Amino acid sequence: MTRTRVRVKDHGQVKHLELPPGWSACPEEQRTSGDYLKEFRSAESEDVKLSFYYRGQRIPRLAAEEFQKILANPAHELSAEELEQAEIVIRNAADEEYFSLSSSHTEDLHGKRVLIVEGVWKTSGQADYGIFIDSDNTGSAVQEIHFLAPEREYVNYIDQIEQVLASITWK
Repeated sequence: MTRTRVRVKDHGQVKHLELPPGWSACPEEQRTSGDYLKEFRSAESEDVKLSFYYRGQRIPRLAAEEFQKILANPAHELSAEELEQAEIVIRNAADEEYFSLSSSHTEDLHGKRVLIVEGVWKTSGQADYGIFIDSDNTGSAVQEIHFLAPEREYVNYIDQIEQVLASITWK
């Protein structure tokens, strides 16, 4: 039996993207967070997820301005100062007590500059490839897309993550 790709449409700034065959939407009662989260899981492991998240409120004006400045520069690795300025945007991923950061950089993803933060959540052992998007060009409405997998399995899903990223079309 051939599995077809799942197309995710009209979610925040994502017009559409395609998930690998076998991925499916997580039932609402099994989601790991509240109303502002939509999750998809791999058929191979329910611990491997793609999550769309919106925090439900705008971030403060000064933090939004700092986020816009970071995104306005050419694609780059974040300096320690920029990482500190992005603390409100990336939330607990900025806290060494909770998150072991391996990379933080901006890049152009199909014509949209985004902030990417990679690392491992210390309590769960989940590797996280987080994408932070200025969803309305004010810097204050931050949409997040996270690819999560157990650290030991993460490398097995890198190709799938790259395929999903290659399929994104923005609104």
